[in-house]
Amino acid sequence: MASVMLPYRVSVAESSTSNPTDAVIFVGISLVLGIASRHLLRGTRVPYTNLQMDEYAEYGTSHRLGKIGDGIRLWAKIDPDLLLAVFLPALLFESSFSMEVHQIKRCMVQMLILAGPGVLISTFCLGSALKLTFPYDWSWKTSLLLGGLLSATDPVAVVALLKELGASKKLSTIIEGESLMNDGTAIVVFQLFYRMVVGWTFSWGAVIKFLIQVSLGAVGIGLAFGLASVLWLGFIFNDTAIEITLTLAVSYIAYFT
Repeated sequence: MASVMLPYRVSVAESSTSNPTDAVIFVGISLVLGIASRHLLRGTRVPYTNLQMDEYAEYGTSHRLGKIGDGIRLWAKIDPDLLLAVFLPALLFESSFSMEVHQIKRCMVQMLILAGPGVLISTFCLGSALKLTFPYDWSWKTSLLLGGLLSATDPVAVVALLKELGASKKLSTIIEGESLMNDGTAIVVFQLFYRMVVGWTFSWGAVIKFLIQVSLGAVGIGLAFGLASVLWLGFIFNDTAIEITLTLAVSYIAYFT
């Protein structure tokens, strides 16, 4: 049995063109490129993220670089849902946790207007433009579905640039807070139009019930996990490891609940 299995394993290893550890090389080189970009543009008014984007675009298409190219291919074939599941909860938690409470209170009205009516207006404007401009003969439901998908903004690079340029804290808070809130609005709009596209029928009562369940339910879950974590942290004294682990775990559990 051993004499049969050994050649099989050797042939599999020889036929493999990449090693899983090559993915680590991609991460290391990406970090070095980021450091080099920031160092070269130090003292200039050019955002180093612009140079990074050009470098990564060229770097990402260079697949004939031996182990480096193998690492690029490994990351290119990774499941995008897995990337979102790993990074998105921590990013959302960090973004909301780093915001100042008094700034949020001052800017709450602007953030709610932009994240609520603003997203709806953007959805209908984009959906109308897609319906009337593109020659694909899409229905209004499909056009509004894509409009809702495109209405969610991701101003991570914009907020980082504003902080680097010394913009007002209020402006950064409005943009960052609106981006956190509009994700929920865009998800609700997307799910609503998606169910319409696939053939579900809705009454106005069902639509209102769905909106209340999704919006208020998310707020309730967030408050429940927040209160539970605060109460638990109240029983922990001078143990940084438990505090950090608990806050990180709550961010992931609340996201997937």
